[in-house]
Amino acid sequence: MKKQTFFFIISFTLIAASLVLSFSSMALALILAIVGILLMGFNIFERKETSAEKLVLLAILTAVSSAGRMLFASLPSVNPSSFIVIMSAMIFGPSFGFMTGALTALVSNMLLGHGPWTLWQMLLWGLMGFLAGMVRKPLKEHLWIRLAYGFIWGFLFGWGMNLYYVLSGYITETGFKAFLIASSASFIFDMFHAVSNLLLILLLGNRFIKIFERTALKYGLKDIPVKKE
Repeated sequence: MKKQTFFFIISFTLIAASLVLSFSSMALALILAIVGILLMGFNIFERKETSAEKLVLLAILTAVSSAGRMLFASLPSVNPSSFIVIMSAMIFGPSFGFMTGALTALVSNMLLGHGPWTLWQMLLWGLMGFLAGMVRKPLKEHLWIRLAYGFIWGFLFGWGMNLYYVLSGYITETGFKAFLIASSASFIFDMFHAVSNLLLILLLGNRFIKIFERTALKYGLKDIPVKKE
């Protein structure tokens, strides 16, 4: 049995098990589902024709994204990681964006602290990159779409983490009311995340697109035209 097939079976089994467990333990079910989705994302990336240059670039961007997160760790919810994830996905595709996002959380938490929240952060940043790659054409062509995408994901990321806190029992209330309490408490931090994404995309977005396009063209990662200065 090929390794890719083996991991696909494991991923499918975990997701199927999460559906069964959802009737008894929603928290455990979500953890299994997240692990299954992450394994499936890694498997899809590995199944593609991945060159050494692409792996090196992934390592570099993950390191830059992780370093940026740690550099701004003292400022709540303000970090360039989301910006790097979105920009990389726009140029190098959805699977690359997923890997950049997921590995950013995994690597940066080695210093910031691992815990059950790491899986949620890996999933959320991975989805942020994957979806940016899926809609990369309108993102590249229209600045306002890029700005809206970064701003909205500032809140989506926060709401995803709020769901983790609710399911983990950090809030005494339960159900949707608990989610609303968590979201209202985190609103200002989610706004910081959204605004920082917006400002970075507005100020540095076009420059990073040109740099990443030239890198992709130089190393044959994607056949794209280079924008003129």
